[in-house]
This record gives sequence, C-alpha cells and structure tokens, in this order.
Amino acid sequence: MNLSERDRAVNWHPYTQMKTADDIIPIVRGKGIYLFDDEGKQYIDAVSSWWVTLHGHAHPYIAKRVSEQLHTLEQVIFAGFTHEPAIQLSENLLKILPENQKKIFYSDNGSTAVEVALKMCIQYAYNQKHKKTKVLAFKNAYHGDTFGAMSVSGRSAWTNPFGEMLFEVIFIDVPTAENLDDLKIFIKSISSEIACFIYEPIIQGAAGMLMHRAEDLSELMKFCREQKILMIQDEVFTGFGRTGKLFAADHLSEQPDIMCFSKGLTGGTMPMGITSCSQEIFEAFLSDDQYKTLFHGHSFTANPLACTAALASLELLLNNETLAI
Repeated sequence: MNLSERDRAVNWHPYTQMKTADDIIPIVRGKGIYLFDDEGKQYIDAVSSWWVTLHGHAHPYIAKRVSEQLHTLEQVIFAGFTHEPAIQLSENLLKILPENQKKIFYSDNGSTAVEVALKMCIQYAYNQKHKKTKVLAFKNAYHGDTFGAMSVSGRSAWTNPFGEMLFEVIFIDVPTAENLDDLKIFIKSISSEIACFIYEPIIQGAAGMLMHRAEDLSELMKFCREQKILMIQDEVFTGFGRTGKLFAADHLSEQPDIMCFSKGLTGGTMPMGITSCSQEIFEAFLSDDQYKTLFHGHSFTANPLACTAALASLELLLNNETLAI
C-alpha cells in the first residue's frame, strides 16, 4: 500500500467526511514555504498549515534550539515545578503585550486557551460572590472546538449535534459607526448579568475574513470597561503578525483583561496555548480558601520544548527574520 492507502486504513482526519473525501496528500518533508509529497510534488503552503507556520517549515534556528532543549529537559509537571524556558517566555511576552497584562497561564492549544479565559472570568465573579454567568460574543464568531469554545462560537451545522448542551451566550453584531449606540444601549440593559465579552479583534478569520474597524472595537471595549464587563481578546488567529502589527491589540486604544494565544506561538513547531491576564484577575484567585483556586491544567502545560520553540519563534519575529506566509 502507498502512504495514502495506509493512512485511510487507520486515521480519521479533522473536518473531513471520510466516505467522500479525496485521497489524502502524503507529505514527507517541508522546507521554507514549500511542502513535498511522496512523489516529489511541491506545494506552496499558502494556509501556513492552518495559520501556524510563521517562519516556513524546518526552520534551522528553531530546530537547533528545540534539539538542544531536548537533550536538557523534555518535560516536567508545571504544578509545583518550573523551568527556565517557561519563565523566560513569560517574561519576554509580557514585555510586548499590552501593559495591563501581568500573568501568563499555560495550556496546550487555542481552544483550551479560550476555555481557561472563560473559566477565569466566570470564577472571577464567583470568587467575589457575584452572580454573573452570561457571556457576550460576536455573531459569526469562532473560538475553537471544545465545549466552552463552541458555546461562544456562532451556531452552525458544526455545532448542531451539541446545541442543547452548549451554555447560553448573547451574540451581538460587530461594532460599526452606525450600530454602536444601539449596541451600548443593549449591553447596558444586561450588563449586571454578563461575566465577560469575548471577541476576535478586527478580523473574524474562520467566518470568512470578516473585518471591523479598530476604532469601533476600541469604542465598544471602552464602554464594556465602564460597565465592568471583563474582556477576553482572542488573538489565537490574529497574534504574532497576522494583522500587520505584532498583535491586533497594537491597533486598539483600549486594553483587554485577558488575551488568548496559540497557532503562531511556536512557529508551528508544536502545540501550545497561552492565556494572559491582568493583575486584577489574578488577585481574585489569591485566597486562604483553597476552593478559590483556578483548577485547570494539562499534562503538557508549559512543556519545555514548546516554550523553547516559542522563544526561538518570537526572537525571529522580533528580528524581522521570519518567512511568514
């Protein structure tokens, strides 16, 4: 059997109707912006392998750094332990994120970075004995495929099988000069119930590259701040140069309370998710009461190899040495 036949015999691919799908393309290597199949055919990876490969495939500098780390420490539990790559990555990221971002929470992909953010906001209210459990999100949103991330994403054929199991979300239009006043009136009327507002800044990628103006989003964010609504800025897609600046946040005049990152974070080398937050969010979980702890984690949280890949990728990006596509 060739590679495609062997693959079909054992693998179930994402977003794929396996009965009617064309033959899977077997990729044997990558170099720069190119992928090569088992017959030597060359493909331009124009989708950046789902928006993750910032510097091209098999980048020698990232490979060298990860290889060195592999011979030093490949994995250690991040509950009760720490390591240099995680500390350095957090330090380096906090230097370039909006100034109100003060803490980094590690997870393993974009969906879980969003799950962490939602849990932070809902438990933030719970820890302070506030009954605020509803979430505000944009129509046509996409924030991931786990249950919390699906809940705050636009309802579609993808989510229909789970519709009754998703929690309540209030969906609003993206802001424009024409609808901002109406959005403010509506949000104010329900602000006492809203734990947080989650949004894709400036561009909704999975929805079809739908754009909205930074000025209008900034105005909406300012209003949410006045209403004491926490804001989650999902930069899984937009982060690390996708909007022409390092982060979509760099286009905005307002700062979110929480930010989510993944995809380009490690330059496509390996999975990693990050949720950053303000000091105010962090302090709401500091208590002698152990039940005010954020009970969330994964076996590969802050994996040293992924942290090292992210450090190398960030270094290339800041030095303008990327081959971004």
